Amino acid sequence: MDSNCGKYDFSVLCRHCDNECSDAVPCQLTGTLPEWLKGQLIYNGPGLTKVGKNEFCHAFDASALLQKFEISNGMVKYSSRFVRSKTYEQNQAAGTITRAEFGTPAPASKGMFSRLLDAMDPEKMFSDNALVSVIGIGEHHFAMCETPFMLQINPDNLDTKERINVNKRYGLMTQSPHPIVASDGVYTVGQGVGVTGPKYNILRFPLDGNLKEGKIVASVPARWRLSPAYMHSMAMTENYAVLIEQPLAVSLSELLSDIVSNAPFIAGLKWHNEPVLIHIVDRKTWKQVKTRYVADPFFFMHIANAYEDGEHIVLDVPTYKDSSILHNMFINTLREQRGKNTQDYVDSFKSTLHRFVIPLNTKGKDKLITLPGTSCTASWSGNEILLQREKLTQIPLENPCINPKKRALKHQYLWAMGPDPNGGDSGFVMKLDIASGEKFMFMEDNIYCAAPEFVAKPEATNEDDGVILLQCINSQDENKAYLLVLNASDMTEICRASVTTASAVPMPLHGHYIPVTGQ
Repeated sequence: MDSNCGKYDFSVLCRHCDNECSDAVPCQLTGTLPEWLKGQLIYNGPGLTKVGKNEFCHAFDASALLQKFEISNGMVKYSSRFVRSKTYEQNQAAGTITRAEFGTPAPASKGMFSRLLDAMDPEKMFSDNALVSVIGIGEHHFAMCETPFMLQINPDNLDTKERINVNKRYGLMTQSPHPIVASDGVYTVGQGVGVTGPKYNILRFPLDGNLKEGKIVASVPARWRLSPAYMHSMAMTENYAVLIEQPLAVSLSELLSDIVSNAPFIAGLKWHNEPVLIHIVDRKTWKQVKTRYVADPFFFMHIANAYEDGEHIVLDVPTYKDSSILHNMFINTLREQRGKNTQDYVDSFKSTLHRFVIPLNTKGKDKLITLPGTSCTASWSGNEILLQREKLTQIPLENPCINPKKRALKHQYLWAMGPDPNGGDSGFVMKLDIASGEKFMFMEDNIYCAAPEFVAKPEATNEDDGVILLQCINSQDENKAYLLVLNASDMTEICRASVTTASAVPMPLHGHYIPVTGQ
């Protein structure tokens, strides 16, 4: 056991919040807010880890809690609300857990025949507990999850409004909770099932947020007929969509067996330890590029960015050696691990930021990658191109963000968070200059950071001219929440908004910043 393994507090990932904070509470400020910074920062994540006497099993099962910091007139106010999903309402009415979640099996009171009937109807099979992210489409905002439901929310009071079922409308069984906003629409990817087997369907919504006018623009067949890959995110360049088909896949036969035996959904995820297959889809024709690209096995959840550079696609993605992190996030394990952590357990939470360079024009070329300044390689291996990645930093990073104006364009900087590299009782957030390798880090004892959000200054001219907003929590005081405002260029603290709440403050997953305009 490493001497530092026992200090990191994994229990912050599964705190139980008894009561929401529906009435906004003023925060105490240290430092000065930028005058131009006015808006709402809304985070989503697990909040309620038990219902009555019944506890959820996995950190990704807890009922979704929205947490908001409202920045206005030099002040910050904090509020929180549980997402009123159908599952949440049913659980609260029954006083117990009423349906299966990612790592929690269905209640024992449901017989096998009842579970099999539920499996025929995605409305009954999947929970709509939208706990992963908050996204904006036009003037509308939604809480998102990986099951086929989008729950519209009111950002002003965090009320839950309309519920959208993308399975009924578009045939998706799953969806990415990280849609991409492009110039011609908002794109997401999800699993669908056709006559030839499972497919990855790319769904486009209009920019005005009219979800009734969405359209499946492309479909890519899964390589394994009964095992579509787990796909949390996709990437998009100006002319191409990029789908990463990783070795972690949903075994449809295992899923059916799990329903019979009443095992949770996570039991149906299988690691195949085979190469990653990267699909490139031409956005002009929405046809898949014929060249087959592969890479050594890895697990991933998020993509920093993808862009075209000459006749190449550059793809930056945090990767894990395998999918152990998902199986290491059961609540009992997270709460028991402090002081008992093995190095393997700690390492399962560490992802490495890698770059892939994908050559597009390969006909008649001996050297496939001609891009300067990269150690990435690509070579023919039979009838496919094997991609070798480049490590961009030794420090483990996750939940990367970039300046939104650089999405699908060449970026120099990215910001990301991670666990204390030395295994201490804290997290960190870091800026990485990809061109030079220069790093700027914010880290403080007992402070754990959620995913960062970059907000550009008005009329900014430099890529890193703005602030990083992020929610933090305290491992020594579970009722404390912070909003940190950091200088995006050097990660120095500009302002801190602190609040103490009546209930524990859970660690959120992903945030969304809504600027106030017209003032």
